[in-house]
Amino acid sequence: MIRNISSRFLQHTRYLWRQNNRRIHTKFSENSRKRRSNGVRTEQVIRYQEPFQRYGFSRFIVHARKLLLDNVGIKATGNPTADIRTQMVKKLFYSDSGPMVAFVGIAAAAEGATLLQDAELEETCWKIRETVEKFRPSWDEAEISVGDAPIGLDDLEIGAPIAKGCSAVVHAAALKGTKGSTAVTNAGPNRSYPLALKIMFNYDVQSNALAIVRAMFRETVPARYRALEVAGFWQHLADQATLLPPHPNVVSMLGVFCAQMPNLEGAHTLYPSALPPRLHESGFGRNMSLFLLMRRYHCSLRDFLDTQGGKTTPRWALLLFAQLLEAVAHLNRYGVAHRDLKSDNILIDVGTDGTPGLVVADFGCCVADKRNGLRVPYPTAEVDKGGNTALMAPEIITQNPGTFATLDYTKADLWTSGAIAYEIFGAKNPFYSSSGVKSYSYRDADLPSLNDDVPLIVRKLIGNLLQRNPKKRLSADVAANVMQLFLWAPSAWLRPTGGAPTHPEILQWLLCLTSKVLYENAMDSRGQRGAQFTEYFLISSFLVRASLRRIEKALLWIRRTVAEEDLDVDADIKV
Repeated sequence: MIRNISSRFLQHTRYLWRQNNRRIHTKFSENSRKRRSNGVRTEQVIRYQEPFQRYGFSRFIVHARKLLLDNVGIKATGNPTADIRTQMVKKLFYSDSGPMVAFVGIAAAAEGATLLQDAELEETCWKIRETVEKFRPSWDEAEISVGDAPIGLDDLEIGAPIAKGCSAVVHAAALKGTKGSTAVTNAGPNRSYPLALKIMFNYDVQSNALAIVRAMFRETVPARYRALEVAGFWQHLADQATLLPPHPNVVSMLGVFCAQMPNLEGAHTLYPSALPPRLHESGFGRNMSLFLLMRRYHCSLRDFLDTQGGKTTPRWALLLFAQLLEAVAHLNRYGVAHRDLKSDNILIDVGTDGTPGLVVADFGCCVADKRNGLRVPYPTAEVDKGGNTALMAPEIITQNPGTFATLDYTKADLWTSGAIAYEIFGAKNPFYSSSGVKSYSYRDADLPSLNDDVPLIVRKLIGNLLQRNPKKRLSADVAANVMQLFLWAPSAWLRPTGGAPTHPEILQWLLCLTSKVLYENAMDSRGQRGAQFTEYFLISSFLVRASLRRIEKALLWIRRTVAEEDLDVDADIKV
């Protein structure tokens, strides 16, 4: 049926295109009218031909959709099921599809239900993505809010330093008048100072807001609000660089602004050289710098693993790795490469029951270029390759500069995630050890084996991500889907024995997950983050990018991988 529709659609398209071109040239108008009057045309073609000729190519898409719908109706006549299918397609195409999600859920679950076409199912997946996307931001905003007004230093009460790096320092912070109150929820042990203020060290850039933002723009990529009162400036930068939408597994950056360097607690002993001479006689810093206001998290991934004795529980390890892959998939989806992923740049928010929520932070080395995307030209060695060389993907660290050379970061962060997975699952990172493997020279067979308590599918996934050849790695979306399927999908789907799930079965599963996310309470009575809350955010991250095609690819990879191992039929596939 789809083949007949496509053939008929293309025939009409070619005809309409020729007719439109004839109308452009007026000297052939008379001959065109004669040809139209003498030719044999069906009533349907004439009906769509006239408005196309009248309005030109701008109305082409509208009438093409009508033509497709009429063909669906013609091919599916003669029974009640066909009428239902036709009406559903019309509603999906014309955006009146709210009730159709419920209909598809009932149809997929009912015995003897109508088998929907693949295109219709993909449209329903699109509706699921749209619905979850609308609800998810409200959950995140319910956790922490600083209002809509621009924020500056005068609005903040700044506490002691939390952490310091080579290019910035982080201080505890709170909005004035809210310290110690419940104005900012889910603060946990950081209730007195529920925010964190990152102050960039400025040694070279002149004390001018525009110059500072241009030089440090990559730090602001995940920011939700940018307080810089220059008309059109942020839009100008946004036209050239990518601004990352909010995500549960990306640092919650609540505001960005430029201000004079303040004289804060611990500054003279912790970072005296970054202070301007007006604050410290030995300082080399400029008077003005960039300030990033973020939600305060409990600790870094490295500190969290250290407190767990180097190894967390198997369930928490799976959740952490799945969240890391979701973060990388989100970055990849919007054309951003972090380029400096490591356990120090991954922050952990510990729930009331100890369940860890993971976010990726510190975007100072990222690539967020709309013009080049994730393939950066590499004409000379002066081009920066990124941050941590120990965890730099092989295709990046071994690339040589040249006239037509490029640095392809499409799967670079994915490779780094595979290396960090060793730490998450309680093993030593093989690329950190002086006697271990090196990213520029290792072979796939050189990678050490993970512990036996790591599930087979997860071990195989990590091995896939660490393959030297990026073409052999899964894409970021599919890799994240593998972990989501491992966590939530029925075990029977992951076995090579028996048939693979059908599209309606996959859709029914997606609708069940959507119902849990939308209608079950993800917060406890006190509004604190718990295990359920972390898992619901993880599921919602999967649903907002759900695609039948990518889910099928992930299922196919899992089933092939398990088949190669020749496991016992009764073996638990998720152990």
